[in-house]
Amino acid sequence: MNNFQVRLSAALVVVLLVSLTLLSIRTSHHAEALVVPEVAAKAETVGRSVAGLVGQALAYGIPTDRFIGLDDHLAGIVAANPDLAYIAVLTTDGRPLYSGGTPTGDPGTIIRVAPEELLGLVIEVDIDPAYVRDVVYQLWLDLAIVMVVTALVALELIHISFGIGLYGAIEGVEHRLSALRRGDLREHPSVSAAGAFGQIARRIDDRLAALTARLRDAAKTAAAVADTARAQAIAAIAERFRIGQRVGEAPMSVIAIRAPLFVFMFAEELTRPFLPVYIQGLAAPVPGLSPELVTSLPMVVFLAIVALAQPFLGTVTERAGRRRSLIMGAALGAAGYVATAFAFDLWGLTIARAMTAVGFALVFVAAQGFVIDTTGTAQRAKGMAMFIGAILVAGLCGPPIGGILADRLGMSTAFLIAGGAATASLILARIGLPERAGIGKPSAMIRWRDLGMVLRTPHLVALLVLCALPAKLILVAVAFFLVPLHMEATGQTQAAIGRLLMIYPLAMVLLVPAFASLARGAGQRVRLVALGGMVAGLGALIVLIDPDSVMAIGAVLLCLGLGQAMSIASQSALVGEFGNDLPEPVGEATLYGIFRLVERTGNALGPLVAGTLLGIYGFVPAVVGIGLGVAGGAALFALTAALAPRAGSTPPGAAFEGEAR
Repeated sequence: MNNFQVRLSAALVVVLLVSLTLLSIRTSHHAEALVVPEVAAKAETVGRSVAGLVGQALAYGIPTDRFIGLDDHLAGIVAANPDLAYIAVLTTDGRPLYSGGTPTGDPGTIIRVAPEELLGLVIEVDIDPAYVRDVVYQLWLDLAIVMVVTALVALELIHISFGIGLYGAIEGVEHRLSALRRGDLREHPSVSAAGAFGQIARRIDDRLAALTARLRDAAKTAAAVADTARAQAIAAIAERFRIGQRVGEAPMSVIAIRAPLFVFMFAEELTRPFLPVYIQGLAAPVPGLSPELVTSLPMVVFLAIVALAQPFLGTVTERAGRRRSLIMGAALGAAGYVATAFAFDLWGLTIARAMTAVGFALVFVAAQGFVIDTTGTAQRAKGMAMFIGAILVAGLCGPPIGGILADRLGMSTAFLIAGGAATASLILARIGLPERAGIGKPSAMIRWRDLGMVLRTPHLVALLVLCALPAKLILVAVAFFLVPLHMEATGQTQAAIGRLLMIYPLAMVLLVPAFASLARGAGQRVRLVALGGMVAGLGALIVLIDPDSVMAIGAVLLCLGLGQAMSIASQSALVGEFGNDLPEPVGEATLYGIFRLVERTGNALGPLVAGTLLGIYGFVPAVVGIGLGVAGGAALFALTAALAPRAGSTPPGAAFEGEAR
């Protein structure tokens, strides 16, 4: 971001957060004022219910000292109602005859019921003040999450807006003036917006184009008359002021893909906190399979379809066009989410998730292809950063909002809202993408020969099988399957699960750029990949401290995010570097296609492995076993990278001896 964009974004976000904070304060005050009377009314209802039971016993002539089992009954009522701390049957002088729970000692929380049929006895119900505080606390957490997510979405909208319309024109002018102040006379991506700022940007571009044309004419004239000194002077001027070059930024057209991609990925991320629980509620016993393994099957089907379809969909989206493919994918996704909301058994749910998977794969491939189509080699990195950024922000915003929706409105309603978000993505694609975007010559498919070349390179195989695949496996198995199921089983709300799942994407968003800047040279990258795998894997052992503790589970997810942030950028870079050692050349696109296919295979295996281990051994052994497997794979990769010979590269062990001078 440039200074203008940073300042404007910061100002808008500050105004938004201040407004949301004031609104949240008023909301929490109103909530507390509503909750307390509701709890008091419920306590009075419970008291009258107990009074009716006691009055009926008295009517039958049962003495007050012979109410057998009443203590247990009152204790059961308290246990089933977290807003109640104590219930007692008192004599006229206040002596308790029967009771359940523990009194709070606060006279302001006591509700007394004494109907005439009790013959002087009093039913005392003591409200737990911690319950009201917890309700308000949970509300504040939800409001805080909404504020954070709203700020992130606002920043996303601002980022998108800076590529189009007035904001795009303002940013274009700011870029040009800043470059001119530095003596940088390169050409800039064109600004298509109308209005004063669009005209200013185009006038600057026209002047720069005219200057470039005059310099080229002068160079041709000097060459025609063989004036070497003049030609060298012209070349020096062009080099000094970078005349005739273009700014290596992603063109503004790439911005068009960010909005539909972000909204669609947000729809899928909404389902993260409650999807395993939703599946578990619909799952029916399957002979020979554990309930946990049955629960994993729809997730396995979804991820397997995504993994297997993406290599083929690249050709499909090129032939049909990126825009049309993305619209089709968003439509399939929307239909899949709606069908999931109305699924009544496991098979219907699995079919709905399969439909969603095809839509997800189409959207992902079409969006990625659009970025590749609209960027050159010099612009590709920034274009892909924009693509990845939309996915990361969606991963950060979706789970907490999805948890809140599922907790407040129900999981089926949350799926319907996800379907609405996918529909919004479709609309944004129709509005924002060019009509014939990405229709071109199909790219090459992955061939068996290419896979054979990869399998003959030990350190590349080690990177793919021991690091890339386990990294995705542990992410899906632990964060997206085991943690939601376990936290729901321990009594956590869907909103709390959604907040917990924020930890991983937050760590990724904050730490990936920092570790990417450290990944310089193959040796450093090998170390980061190996260390990242060990951190992510060994971090799973924290669950041994207290598997029911939110803090322990949060620490596991934090270690997972830290480890993946350390390794993700270096993994991608090492694929290209290790690919140089293949016995025969393999195209870069094909090589990275194999890498992504291996990663997606890890995604598909995640719930299958997790469900199997959970059904046989339980939550803690499953998490620990997967973590140790990932850490062991990272250690084996480090050993292979140190010992396996590399053609034309550093000798064995040099990867851990420091960077080249």
